[in-house]
Amino acid sequence: MIDAIYFDGQSSRRRPVTLMIYKRVVAIDGNGIRRSIRLSKLDISERLEHAPRILRFPDGGFIEVEDIALNGLLQKNGYRDPRVVRWQQNWPWSLFALIAVLVLLIAGYHWGVPWAADGIAQRLPASIEKKIGDEQLKLFDTGYMQRSRLDEAEQGRIRQLFASLRQPGSEKAGYRIEFRDSRIGPNAFALSNGVIVMTDQLVNLAQSDEAVLGVLSHELGHVRHRHILRRLMQAAGVGIAVNLIVGDVSTVLAMAPAFLLDQKYSRDFEREADQYAIDMMRANGIPMSPLADLFEKMGKERGSDAEEDHAPRQDSRRQEILDYFSSHPSDAERVGKLRAADRR
Repeated sequence: MIDAIYFDGQSSRRRPVTLMIYKRVVAIDGNGIRRSIRLSKLDISERLEHAPRILRFPDGGFIEVEDIALNGLLQKNGYRDPRVVRWQQNWPWSLFALIAVLVLLIAGYHWGVPWAADGIAQRLPASIEKKIGDEQLKLFDTGYMQRSRLDEAEQGRIRQLFASLRQPGSEKAGYRIEFRDSRIGPNAFALSNGVIVMTDQLVNLAQSDEAVLGVLSHELGHVRHRHILRRLMQAAGVGIAVNLIVGDVSTVLAMAPAFLLDQKYSRDFEREADQYAIDMMRANGIPMSPLADLFEKMGKERGSDAEEDHAPRQDSRRQEILDYFSSHPSDAERVGKLRAADRR
C-alpha cells in the first residue's frame, strides 16, 4: 500500500487515501472514500522525474501519486507504458525519432510541398486560375498602375514580334500581353490567368527588341509552368505545416520560417523561368546578351552590383545573406547564366 491523493473531479479538494494494486485491480481507501476499478480502465500518465503520476478514472476523478513505488506495482500487475513513452525514455530510440523527423522535414521542404502544390495546381479548373488572375490585375490597376503611355502601334509591334516566336516544347502556353505605366518602375510579371504585364519603364530601359523578348519569354515561362498558382499552393502548405509545428502562426517565430521557405520556392521558380527564356531564345536564334545587359541595368538602378567579382569579400558575404532573403536569384547568378548560354 502506498500513500496518494484523491480528487473527485468536481472540486479542488484534496483527499488523502491509500492505494493498493492486486491482481490488476486498483483499490483506494480513505476517509469516506472507497473505490476499486480494473487497472485496464484507468488512464495512466507517463513517468516524469519531477512530477507526480496521475491515474484517472472514467468519471473524471483521479489519483495523484508521488511515491515511485507505484512504478513497481504497475509493472508487477502487467502494466506497460505506451510504446511512444518507452521510446522517449530510451535515448537511442529518441535519437532515431529526432533524426527521422528531421529527414521528413527536409524531404517535405525539398520535394513534398512542391510536389503537392504542383499536383493541386494541375488539377484546379482553369476558371479558378482566371478568376485569381483577373482579381490580381484589378488590384494592380487600382493601386499601382495606369494606362500605358506607349504608342499603340509600338505595343502592337511588340505583341506581333513575340507572337511570331516559336515556343519550346510540344505544349504551348496561352497568354495575353498588357502594357502599363507604373509607379513601381521597370518591371514585368505574369498572372495566373495568362496575362503578362510589362511596364512602359521597362520597355524604355531595355532599348532593344531582343531584351524585351527575353523578358516576355521569362514571364511566359511562369505562365507555362503555372508558377503563380503553385506558389499560392506552396505558401498555403507551408503555413499549415508551420502552424502544426509551432502552434501559433501570429508569432514572428512562426512567420519567419514560412517567409524563408516562400522566398526559396520563389527563387526556384525564377531559375526555372530563366531556363525557359534561354530555351525559347535559342529556339528562335536570339542571343541572351541583351537580356543580360538589361538585368545589369536594372541591378544598377536598384543599387546592387551585378559584377560581384570586384566587390570586397565582406560585401560578397553580405550579398549572399541578402540573396537568401530575396525572392529572386542574385543579379550576378542570372547574368552569368545568360552570358554562359550564348557561349554554348
